Amino acid sequence: MEKLSHEQICFCPLHGILDTISKKWALMVIAVIGNSGSAGFNELKRALCNVSSKTLSNTLKDLEAQNLVERRVEDTMPPTVHYYLTVSGWELRELLIPLLEWVRKNGGHEEEGCPIHVNMEKEV
Repeated sequence: MEKLSHEQICFCPLHGILDTISKKWALMVIAVIGNSGSAGFNELKRALCNVSSKTLSNTLKDLEAQNLVERRVEDTMPPTVHYYLTVSGWELRELLIPLLEWVRKNGGHEEEGCPIHVNMEKEV
């Protein structure tokens, strides 16, 4: 029997970011922003149907704190806010795709209106 070799990896650095991305809406927010390159608060709320405003606001703040999402206030009247993925946010989104493919292969299924699309170009 062939023995697999494994590098030793410390999982301690996962605590902060894993706590953020394991929350119910975090990965969905990353997916929706990634689909179009940016999204406003109300666009996110519509795309995520069942999320409350408070939960969405908290999720966005947590993702900003982990440097996965950037909030930009545009100089319009009234001011407009859009959310963008950071480089780290795009990297995470790209890493999700193989995971989702594995889940689908092992019994997961797509739901109608799934907000994650694979072939999107990043805009930073």
